[in-house]
This record gives sequence, structure tokens and C-alpha cells, in this order.
Amino acid sequence: MPIFRLSLFLCAAMLWGQDLLYMPFGKPGFLTSSFGENRGTRYHAGIDYSTEMQEGFPVLAPEEGKIVRVKVSPYFYGKVIYFQGKSGRTWVFAHLSGFSEPLHALIQKTQNQKRRNDVALENPKIPAFRYGDTLAFTGSSGIGNPHLHLELRAGENVLNPCRNGVFCGDTLEPLILGAAVFQGESISLSGESDLKAGCLAEPNPKNRQDPLRFAFKIADYSREPLENPMSIRRLTLKNGGKIIGETVHDTLSYSGMIQIREELLWAEEADTAGDWHWISEPYIPEANDSLTLEAEDMVGHVASRKLTFSKECPGEKPIRQGKNQRPELFTFLSRPWVGLHLCQSEDSKTAFFFFSRGELLADACKEVEPVATPLGKLLEIYPGIDEIRLVQNGKTDTIRIGEIPADAQNFQLETRWDGHSIRQQVTELADVPWTRILAVRKFQNDSVPAFEFHPKGLHFLGSWTVAFDAELAQVPLYYLGETSRKWFLFSKQKAAIRERSASMNELRDIGFILDKTPPELGTPRLDSAMIAGKRQKVLRIPVIETESGIENGNSIQASAKGKPFIYAEYDSEPKELVFVYSDLPSGKNFTIRIQDEAGNAKSFLVDIPRKTDSE
Repeated sequence: MPIFRLSLFLCAAMLWGQDLLYMPFGKPGFLTSSFGENRGTRYHAGIDYSTEMQEGFPVLAPEEGKIVRVKVSPYFYGKVIYFQGKSGRTWVFAHLSGFSEPLHALIQKTQNQKRRNDVALENPKIPAFRYGDTLAFTGSSGIGNPHLHLELRAGENVLNPCRNGVFCGDTLEPLILGAAVFQGESISLSGESDLKAGCLAEPNPKNRQDPLRFAFKIADYSREPLENPMSIRRLTLKNGGKIIGETVHDTLSYSGMIQIREELLWAEEADTAGDWHWISEPYIPEANDSLTLEAEDMVGHVASRKLTFSKECPGEKPIRQGKNQRPELFTFLSRPWVGLHLCQSEDSKTAFFFFSRGELLADACKEVEPVATPLGKLLEIYPGIDEIRLVQNGKTDTIRIGEIPADAQNFQLETRWDGHSIRQQVTELADVPWTRILAVRKFQNDSVPAFEFHPKGLHFLGSWTVAFDAELAQVPLYYLGETSRKWFLFSKQKAAIRERSASMNELRDIGFILDKTPPELGTPRLDSAMIAGKRQKVLRIPVIETESGIENGNSIQASAKGKPFIYAEYDSEPKELVFVYSDLPSGKNFTIRIQDEAGNAKSFLVDIPRKTDSE
């Protein structure tokens, strides 16, 4: 079915006079990520094509032009070229395995001259390209599985390639998976089956004075099986012919990437099952209102729902907590929630006590409905809560809370833990129609002492700075990856006599780790890989490092007697060094020195396996 629909799409393109749609590989490619997709604190600036888990597809020139920049790195875009076309637009091709000649030779010469693995060239002195010439070859450098990332830039803007003459393989219409209707601090959820049936739950059908706002969970997939959920081009909510709210992604600006915070609401499962798109425009419902929701993907497939308000809908509701957050305190829809459903849990029954300035306000399990509840709703019922004490399996735990004033653009919060301080500062807070709250809780993750901070996805456009008293943070600060659940070193943290601090553009959980263990190397093995479009023999060596990571490719140095530099490519996933076998010395061994981001370094003398006749 998907192949048939793709064939129809190609035929339609020709009928519409778009038979010159640019195909980077010279053949159709399916999307795995779309333009404007959620990347946490920014939009995805381009599109990603599947290369069917293979490397080495030729990347063809989209028009006449020249390469104006090239960079080699184990992170971010990996091996990347910036191609300036005759049209004046700049095309970016990333995560490459190599470059066409003569650029490949020029990069090798630069690496050898500078004795650096990571290099960048501006306006390399190589001939210009014609339409259809081979620029480079697809790969997996930087991060992730093999794929091609393509961007289209015009000045300070990035353009949606799918709307600008680039073929985008997508055979399925978007999925509308859930809805949230907000009224003040109250939230009602509707599931996929509810929306298919036209049922949209609202918090209080009798309240026709306070406006409603909406969020819809949407995912788009290019083909079956359903893997790699993508974003959509357009979301429209309307009443009759009147548009209530609409977002369209045809053009983005780099200066406005952070605006994604005002469009998407944070939920843990967004990376695996779609994003929550926030429609911020207020809406006053009337009796017998019927709304229409439309979700359009990058190639024009439209999914729509006719929706009628109801007090409640019977279907299964969207997941709130997810698998990586603790149920007592978690973030959902960019708000902190308290897991009062645990009041009645047989496995982890929990008592919740609300305090204000040390005085007990409520025994929540006796006074509040035992369901997971937004913290803002609890503050509406019990104003002044600044502490929640938990009793679970005989152990006591604490959540500390700070309410952000409604008109605050910047906010500071100090919380005390065992007599020591944690100070948070948030700048350029965005205006939202709910109570903004910061919540902190101490926890242990893989034997790492840590603090969790909520809500993830807090709406602000500036920075979040957190400072710990030196007695709390006696060793360096690390942040916890939301999906990987691995610790990463804050590369620009500040350590002073009295405190240790770091800044980010999003809230993360923070732990304290003293990493004194240098990286180790695993057992070398011979293999093959696509190098500059040709399959060549390579030597792969696993890198074993537990906490601090490798800062960049130049943290790795390889050499041998009479050969002061040997190019070492660091593949950050799955953490291994790759050497072109023909680059290795003729002797029995060579030396590798590797340093992690915490400064731990170690040198190794590596024996070179010899090829057999069959190899």
C-alpha cells in the first residue's frame, strides 16, 4: 500500500508540473524527520531521509553552485557541507560518510597539516558543481543511524524543503492521538478513540465565562511500520469558518528557534509518539459548538476531526507520567503534577502532606481526590504551599515549591536542603494562562546523588541558572539526558569557594559525579566501511568511558614511529574509533592517546591485526 501511494504521489507531481522535484539520491527517499520537528529547545531546521540503514549513497547537487563551507566533527552535524547554489540559497547536507574528490583529498591534506581530526574549511579551493554532480556520500557521522539531513537556507531564514521543490517521501496522513482542554488550572484529556468519535472533554461545561485553550497530540509517519514520529506542517482549529488558532511551518528563523517553547508542551513520550501542539488563543465556548481540527503533513495529507464538547469522554486517555519520571512528582504538558493516585496504590502507597512555612495545611490523601493533579490546581485549593512531605514505605521525602508571580519576567528561588541552599534563576519568562511553579526534589540515580527540577518545558526564552552550596555540590555537575537517561558533564560550569553553578536553556535533573576514570579501549577488529563513496577496509576499536564523554575528535591523537599523525574518526554512536586500514603504519603497532571531557587521559599501544588472504 505505501509503495502504491508513493507511486501515485510521483505521478501527481508530474501532472502538477513538478517533474523536476529534487531528489538528493536521484531516487525517492522516505522522510524520517520533518521540518519544524521538536528538538527540545529548538525546531528541526531541515528534513531527514532514510538511507535504509546503509551508507555511501551519492548526494547530488541540487543546482549549479559551489561548496562554501565544510566541517568534520564527531558530534552535531558530523561531516557536513554547505553548498551555495546559483539561486542564492544555501543547502546543508549533514551526517555524511565522506566527500567527493577533490574535496576528500583537500580535507585529508588539511588534517595531516594541522594534525587534527576535526577541521573546518571556508570556501575550499575546488571547482564548482553542476546540477546532478556528486557532492558527497551519506553516512551516520555526528549521531544516530545512517540518514541524510538536508536544510535549505535563505539569509537568516530556513525554508521548508518540502515546499520548495524538494521531494519528500511521505505516504501516510497524520495521526491525531490526543487532546487537552485547559480552563484556568483545570485540564481535561481526550484520547485517540474519543476524537475519532467526535468527543472532546472540557473541564466544566457550566462555566461559559472563563476561556478554554487547547493542545493536541499529533504524530506523522512517512510509511509503515510506524517508526520515527514526525511533526506536521499545519495545525488548524476552527469553529465553522472562523479560525480559532493555527500554526504553519513553511519558514523558520534561527533567531526564533527558541519560540518552539510557545508552540509545544513538554511530555515525556513526545520523542516516541508525537508532540503536544499548543493553541494559545483563548476561546469562549457556546452551546452546541462544533469544532473542526485539521492536521496537514509536509506533502499535503490532511487528517481532520469534527469535535463536540462533552463533560467527559469514555476512551483511553493519553499517558501522563511516562516511564522515566518518578510518579510522586512529574512533568506533563509543561506543568508539574503530583501523583495523588498513589494514596490508593497497593504497591507504593504514599501519604502526601502539604505545608506552608512549616505549618501543616492538609493531609492530602484524606482531603483531595486521589488522582494525579497539576500542582497549580493544588495551589488554587491550598494557597501558599511551599513544601510537600511524602511518606512511602516508612521513608520520608520532600518536594520544595516556589510559585512564580503572574507578572514576573525574571524569577529567583532559593530552597534549603539539610541547611544548605539551591538557588535557581530563570530569565525572560513567557506569559502563560496558568500558574507557573518551580518544584525541586532530591533523588538517587544509578548511585549518583541528584536533584530533579520541574517543570520540564518551562516557558522561558532566556536562561535557567542553578547554583548549589559547595557543601551540596562538592564535585562537578552533570545533567541527565531526558531520553538516554545518561549523565552528561556541564562543560561550562563555574566552581567557586562557596558554590558550584551552571546555566542551560531548559530545566534538567542535575547530579554530582567525581569522575577520575580515564577512557579504556576494547578489542580491535577488522571491518569494512564506506569511505568517500568506496568500501574500504577499516580497523574499529571500541571506546569504553562511563561518565564524562569525549569532548571532540581532537581529544583523540593517534601516531606511530615516523608517522606523527594518523586520522582517527570517533563514532559517538556506538562509541568507537575508526581507522582506514591503509592509513595505518607498516609496523606492528601504533599509539592512541584519548582524553575525556573531565580531563582524564590515557595512552595505549595498539597492535595492528593483519589482514588474511580472504580479506
